[in-house]
Amino acid sequence: MEKILLGPEMGELADGSAPAMSVGVATERTDGVDVSLSGLIHPEGTPVEQAEVVFEIIEDILTNDLDGAMTDITRLRFYVREEELTADTRRQLHELRREFFDAPAYPAATMVGVSELVHEDAALEIEAEAFVPDEEYEQTVVTAEE
Repeated sequence: MEKILLGPEMGELADGSAPAMSVGVATERTDGVDVSLSGLIHPEGTPVEQAEVVFEIIEDILTNDLDGAMTDITRLRFYVREEELTADTRRQLHELRREFFDAPAYPAATMVGVSELVHEDAALEIEAEAFVPDEEYEQTVVTAEE
């Protein structure tokens, strides 16, 4: 089994030192790779523009570093500044997800309002978890009616 460190000590803290973290960690299993990506930000633009760039970063990591795809994402967590978390922003973020994921194969997702993020210009931070399988997998959809 192999553990892959994605972007260890990437970035810079306010004091100029490297952070004691990795952008992500991928762990090989017998049937694929488990992926955990730390909270990612892009502190420029509207919340939706920031989220779009973060999704592009996530997609780049999955496709170029791990031979995966956005469809391999199993869970997303959105941390949105409380003052940005309006009904309109939530609607726009759902629309953005539809651009990156095909219905009904959306990942599980949580969105919470927070009072503060580490970077003062970041409106949101997104964490992602994925499983990149060694082989194609079958997808079953369970609806509320079943």
